[in-house]
Amino acid sequence: MIARGNERRDVFHDDADREDYLERIARYRERFGFRLYAYCLMPNHVHLAVEQGAASLSAFMQALQSSYTQRFNRRHARVGHLFQGRYKSFLVDCDRYLIALIRYIHQNPVKAGIVRESHVYPWSSDRFFRKGAGPPWLDIEGVFALMGSSRTEAMRRYRELVADRGETASSYDELVAYEGSVKGGETFAIEALRHTSLPPRRNRAWTAERVARAVAAGEGMKLDELIGPSRRRRFSRLRLVAAYLGRERLGIPTAEAARLFRRDESSLAHGVRLLEERMGQDSELTDWIDQVAHNAKLHA
Repeated sequence: MIARGNERRDVFHDDADREDYLERIARYRERFGFRLYAYCLMPNHVHLAVEQGAASLSAFMQALQSSYTQRFNRRHARVGHLFQGRYKSFLVDCDRYLIALIRYIHQNPVKAGIVRESHVYPWSSDRFFRKGAGPPWLDIEGVFALMGSSRTEAMRRYRELVADRGETASSYDELVAYEGSVKGGETFAIEALRHTSLPPRRNRAWTAERVARAVAAGEGMKLDELIGPSRRRRFSRLRLVAAYLGRERLGIPTAEAARLFRRDESSLAHGVRLLEERMGQDSELTDWIDQVAHNAKLHA
């Protein structure tokens, strides 16, 4: 996945920013249970090779980008969005193209003319693959298992791959992106598009009412209280959260939530947008919403 700076502006001003971003990845890995295979922090964008765990990647990215933006803005005395809208993500055929994807990620500083060799760039996972060891939040072992029967062989093959200037080196870059979101062979893409949630597809097991009921129960209230006419701040905010979580994690249209809550669709959609903007500036709000989702057991 790729997260770009708003208006192509830098998302890291110094090494302290980069260290903070990586620390948040490590922390959120424990919470969301994903696997991180590779990363590269460029001046105005980020590349991550991530395998989804129990929680959706959109939930992880929302928490990561929002909390980092809030800290970045406070540290550099700025306001507003730091990242450009929604991150760009591709579902990749892991068995055939994961290694090519990792090479592509690690070669970004070279392609950008920042360094001549990828191992010189300090803000990617390249050096860990060369050493054969990395931090616990980086899953080198999973990649090495695809590259050789021993660590020594895997490290050798990795160095050869990165040094390759031929056809193999460009295999990921030239892959067709089916429907703009899946990279791999046609058979893999067809099967993946039946199940992928990029962007979130409607999970028919969930409805706006079921989401609202789960959110209400998780917060110690009844569904009737949440969908009732009360304008109390607590109820109004939870309605927005239920609509947001339903749309973001389960593909439920805001219009369905609006009908359930007997609210004007445009007004509810506007409220959800404002909620998302606040999440980008308030890490405590983001953490609270994550907790609401956890209490409600919202899983696609």
